[in-house]
Amino acid sequence: TVLIPVLVFLPVFISGSLVVDSITEELDEGTFELLRVAPVTLGEIVDGKAIAAVAIAPGQALVWLLLLEYNGTPVANVATILLLMTALTTLVVGVAAGIAALSPDRRAAQFLYSIAVLVLFGGATAMAGGPTNAVARLAIDSADPATNATVVVYVGLAAAAYLGVRQFIAANGIDG
Repeated sequence: TVLIPVLVFLPVFISGSLVVDSITEELDEGTFELLRVAPVTLGEIVDGKAIAAVAIAPGQALVWLLLLEYNGTPVANVATILLLMTALTTLVVGVAAGIAALSPDRRAAQFLYSIAVLVLFGGATAMAGGPTNAVARLAIDSADPATNATVVVYVGLAAAAYLGVRQFIAANGIDG
């Protein structure tokens, strides 16, 4: 119940960090201006970076879970665990993109991202029905209706947060 949440959430944090680095590096190096010349919108550029970061996380988590199964540690509800972690990845990547847009300095953005993730994850973990508890309960097949509700809530939060950040970036742009 400890190992599985750690393995599932590690790709979440890495994906957010990738987005912060990707956007701020483009701004630091001045290559973001070259991307703006392409026939795509600012929102589409950010979407491309975000989708790539979100897409790799479930694959990483799935490999970890398959390795656990291969080594004799059964994991139940893999699809639901991956849905929850993908929602959390989307939420964290949205936060990361928003931070990179507000603070284009790479070091400051990484620091703010780290603090934001610690606060968000720490706050969510402190709740009885938080994501860590939900993943652990799903993995050992002891999920109750509240656990399933947690998954639904995080999917909704992720969608709302990412759409909000995308709208903000599209409306306000990213300054280099």
